[in-house]
Amino acid sequence: MKNKLQRRMTMKNLEKTKLTVELSQPGEDKTLKKNFNDVVSEPSESAVLALGETMANLAPAENELALVTEKVEYSHVQDAEEIVE
Repeated sequence: MKNKLQRRMTMKNLEKTKLTVELSQPGEDKTLKKNFNDVVSEPSESAVLALGETMANLAPAENELALVTEKVEYSHVQDAEEIVE
């Protein structure tokens, strides 16, 4: 007689990555936002800041880099696998 066992495995899948560069605008309460979707996962801090600085350099001189936000979304899926002994 064969025994059937179930083993549960959880998988973590990268779904989406996004960087948002925010530039301050003189005389405005709101920041100017530029989004970059589907960027590499886990970019280095220096690369993230370099993107922000590059965007600030391309903007009009009175705008300054306010911040860069990194957003990463994962899905967690539980899968059952049958093992026959």
